[in-house]
Amino acid sequence: MIQLRSEQEHGAGLVDLAPDLTPMLDILFILLVFFMLTAGTVLQSFNVTLPEDVTDVIPTLKASNPIIIEIKKDVYIVDKNQINEFEKLKISVQELVKRNPDQELVIAGDKDVSIDRLLGLLTYLQSQNIKTANILMTRGTGQ
Repeated sequence: MIQLRSEQEHGAGLVDLAPDLTPMLDILFILLVFFMLTAGTVLQSFNVTLPEDVTDVIPTLKASNPIIIEIKKDVYIVDKNQINEFEKLKISVQELVKRNPDQELVIAGDKDVSIDRLLGLLTYLQSQNIKTANILMTRGTGQ
């Protein structure tokens, strides 16, 4: 049992037995600051509705003979014609769409091609109001 003596006898009293709350208050303050900083974080996001079935993802081609644009690492191939520059590709696509306005446009990208080349082509097609663009995809074997 702990016996407390008066301060006159020993020179100390209840002050020695009281816990020091300073370390606990330091931890609480750090936690408070942490929660205040992380609670104010605004995450930017957008809603995406994912299809429930694979048949919703892959539309069937309307035309029997679509215009195919292949994006390779160094060249573009438009209906089996090889084009080295993006400016020449623009001209070729414009001519093909004017000659065949009812045919669909299909974009086939190589797996080693950077996303910048694909986005550049898609941005150009959008600027020209070409809305019938499909991206050709193949089902992988898991490799």
